[in-house]
Amino acid sequence: MKSSATSSEAPASAASCPFSSVGKRFNPFEGEQLRNPYRFYAEARREEPVFYSELLKMWYVTRYDDIIAVARDTKRFSSADAIEAPHDYTPETTLRMKGSWIARGSLTNNDPPHHDIVRRIVNKAFTSRHVAGVEAEVRRVVSHFLDRIQPAGHAELVESFSFPVALEAILNHVGIPLENPRQMRIWADNWLSINHDPLDAEQQHAVMDSMMDCQRYWLDLIAQRRAEPQQSLLDEIIRAAGEEETRIHELQLVNVCMTIYVAGHQTTQDLIDLCLYHVLEDSEQTALVVADPENVQRAVEETLRFDSPVNALMRTATEAVQIAGIDLPKGARIALLYTSANHDEKYAPDMKRFDLRRTYAKAHLAFGHGTHFCIGAPFARLVARVAIEELFRRCSNLRLSEGQQLQYVVNPVHRGLGRLELEWDV
Repeated sequence: MKSSATSSEAPASAASCPFSSVGKRFNPFEGEQLRNPYRFYAEARREEPVFYSELLKMWYVTRYDDIIAVARDTKRFSSADAIEAPHDYTPETTLRMKGSWIARGSLTNNDPPHHDIVRRIVNKAFTSRHVAGVEAEVRRVVSHFLDRIQPAGHAELVESFSFPVALEAILNHVGIPLENPRQMRIWADNWLSINHDPLDAEQQHAVMDSMMDCQRYWLDLIAQRRAEPQQSLLDEIIRAAGEEETRIHELQLVNVCMTIYVAGHQTTQDLIDLCLYHVLEDSEQTALVVADPENVQRAVEETLRFDSPVNALMRTATEAVQIAGIDLPKGARIALLYTSANHDEKYAPDMKRFDLRRTYAKAHLAFGHGTHFCIGAPFARLVARVAIEELFRRCSNLRLSEGQQLQYVVNPVHRGLGRLELEWDV
């Protein structure tokens, strides 16, 4: 864990970098680039496919082929800081982070061979065969929350449906207690915040207090499950983490548990919301889903391609490298813009259009690529599909509420909606 993730060799500013015209205008936190960044990404792919952002102190890679090449090269491009956007921590925060579970690599923020050990521990929980066996339980969870909102004929979907559905689904699947879901959400939000948000000293202190509470919770739960084992995937993960061939540090196990929970919950929630918005925004796409429920899965897949919940993940150059003809120094922080790659015109001329009838010339990168391909992809697809199927089945004439202004989550890594108002006939 570093107090600053930029290399001393990296450009001090975009102005000192000869490839900076796009980078100077890059601001994913507000305006059109927050609401709909894809026009800007298209310009970047044409004009500066690798650009330096002075705002975020990172190089951004925008083209599909270049991102694939970086994702495959785990020796020259480290994932150790994959979820940490460059920013300054206070000395106290740096010290506390180094001694906590946050600094322990697990799945996303780890490199081979240690990454491979952790992946073996977790893999059994998210195989396609195992995930397929939990569909009935996911449908029960979805129906439970639909029962609460359906009679009203309208709902703000994020808080009343997609958040609790995604949260309860992943907790049930893994075997994590449901006793305090709101506290779990606070810990997840604070973990994202300490990694991505420009917090002042007081905010960093408060967030780290929360992260230490989170650490104590997981250490207590792990100890409890070791003393009184249950039949759950969490127990299998805990057992595997203590076996000789796959033994990992206790704080690393905490990181593994939080990664499973946050990735399994946040990505799925955002996928549900974004898919519903894009389907309901276009009457032709809505008609296709209403006419044939089989099209829901196609809508989920097109959402992953068109407006992925994971915008980017980071890499660090372990040596001087070149990407698309641009020289980057050792230590350079690099963001792989998966959402831009999924719109790359090289592989289809109409990638800026949402179309669930689309055929794919190349696999989209919504779940990453290579060694770090998302282990929870089958689960996210399943929960999103079931949630959207049940909404369309039970809510007649499902539609977007008129006059609403969408609120997008401000985050350089995740893409999602803060609110989504829907209506239906009752």
